[in-house]
Amino acid sequence: MAQKSIDRKIAVIFATDIVGYSKHMESNENATIINLRSCEEIFVRLLEKHRGRLFNTGGDSFLAEFQSAVSAVECALEFQEAIKKRNLSPSTIVKLEFRIGINSGDVVKEKTNLLGDGVNIAARLESISQANGITVSKSIFDFIRGKINVEFNDLGIQRIKKNEFHAFDIILDDSQKRKIKRSQLNKVKLLLGSLVVFIVCVSGYFIFNELSKPSQQLAEKNLNLKSSLPLILVRPVKSNNVKAENKDIVIGITEFMISILSKYNGLKILSSNTSFHIAKKSFNDQQLKDEYNIDYTIEGTLQIMGKSSRLLMSLNDLNKEKVIWSDIFDFELSNIFEVQDKIGDKILSTLQIDAITGSQGISWAEEIKDLETLTIALNLRSEWRKFTRDGYQKSYQLLNELEEKIGDTGSFYNWSAWQVFQKINLGFSTDLDNDKEELKNSIQKALEVRGNAEDFSLNALSELLYLSNSCEIARLNAEKALSIGGGVDVYTILGSVYSGCGDLITAVKYTKQALELTPNDNGWFITNNLVSFLYQLGRYEEIRSLIGEKIYADDMLITIIAVFAVIEHKSGNYSSADRLLKIATSQGLDKQRIRAWLNNGKAGEDLISDLNSIAILD
Repeated sequence: MAQKSIDRKIAVIFATDIVGYSKHMESNENATIINLRSCEEIFVRLLEKHRGRLFNTGGDSFLAEFQSAVSAVECALEFQEAIKKRNLSPSTIVKLEFRIGINSGDVVKEKTNLLGDGVNIAARLESISQANGITVSKSIFDFIRGKINVEFNDLGIQRIKKNEFHAFDIILDDSQKRKIKRSQLNKVKLLLGSLVVFIVCVSGYFIFNELSKPSQQLAEKNLNLKSSLPLILVRPVKSNNVKAENKDIVIGITEFMISILSKYNGLKILSSNTSFHIAKKSFNDQQLKDEYNIDYTIEGTLQIMGKSSRLLMSLNDLNKEKVIWSDIFDFELSNIFEVQDKIGDKILSTLQIDAITGSQGISWAEEIKDLETLTIALNLRSEWRKFTRDGYQKSYQLLNELEEKIGDTGSFYNWSAWQVFQKINLGFSTDLDNDKEELKNSIQKALEVRGNAEDFSLNALSELLYLSNSCEIARLNAEKALSIGGGVDVYTILGSVYSGCGDLITAVKYTKQALELTPNDNGWFITNNLVSFLYQLGRYEEIRSLIGEKIYADDMLITIIAVFAVIEHKSGNYSSADRLLKIATSQGLDKQRIRAWLNNGKAGEDLISDLNSIAILD
């Protein structure tokens, strides 16, 4: 008998239970049950309000599913507030308190129930939550940061039984700002506590750790690590003629700029602590660029005369040594928040286009007028390009947010198709025929509603890999895309199309064009494609020239590291090759990853063979 396929999906899981339930039952069973029913009514009402679904109960515990991380956390906040008010009432006999844990992850659907690690980790988060508290996973933290005005306490990596996860408390009041102790949170390793003491005791450690973060290899060379993400420093706003009572405004503007830029995950923003530390050290732009690899600085000067204020702001590209945006804002202090929003939006949109996406960002900005929606779309693109389960889950969540904002547009149907494409590509599909049909339908909708070059290039790659498997059909769509117009994403996709059809020379040409057009290759996505094509052509020196010392960047892809290890080995640099391969394998490189990366059986096996000459791969 054929086995029934497993129904999997990504969901936001909300887990809650009662603190000290057994003691309440021992003390006053009837009153506890009556009060539990009242609390359950509150919970069910809030579930309906926030579109959650209760899928499991265990007497004193509840498990619910949400489609949105924001909705789940808003529900948790309102539930804890409602329980708090209820417990303050003199008529409440048994004052029940709840712990809440929220996680987003992969789950298995069994009839109306949900199972799997996504649920298990939510339960683990609930188990380490405080009474009347809410503890969330890193994925939830990433989704809601900047969308809900709450304070977080980073609990670090937690290990409970077989689960490992990064946890954050949502601070509802100051009493919940707990410190990590060995006796709490599954006895977090003493190393973390030692590190905290070290940071406090050693002057200047924070700036060194955050700005340089050298690997052992680069430490030996006395170099600082570079990332594929642009590094941004918001210098503390200077003040002229500002009275002492208005000094907080200066600090507030600086911290607001940091906060608004942090909404986009395509940038690395230095913290306010680092910003003020650098100000004390009086580093100039050349030092920031040469010693700390800072790419952009944001600077401002505030002047206050009576009720009138003037704020001069600028965005500086340290690599090009020029100001790429500046403006003057005249306002009254009572309108400071409105001015901050306007400045933040302008700086963020400028960075998104000038520093990251280039013409691609301009195209999207023309179609999506709202900056918040554009930021969601760009974050989706960044997460999708990671080609990991975590990236897939986060991009799926962001796609749900986009649906609420631009659901019936060509852009949305295009991104929906890419999401299904990656589901198939990463092997997450449990019903391949159905997913292929969904991919085809989403592409068709994008073509009907919009039909631009991006849609035809998407269709070209999808036809080649998953639909008709025809190079002829793929090439026809590629030519159609090029006839409409090129662009970063179009050239990137067509590079993969021509590579899949065996034309690596043309693949290199288009991929190089894509790399030339993008101001910054976030996540080394385009570079990764180019390296794979050049490796298959045996053009090793081009790879060495392309990557160079960036091979030790803190976010360098393990596939590129693997190829570079081979090049070093072929050049007789055996110790360097061995060191690089160890870095790659320690981060998850194995034969399966290589074969998935190189959609060419022979190329994948060739790379595995080359790597085995350095050390045997798993």
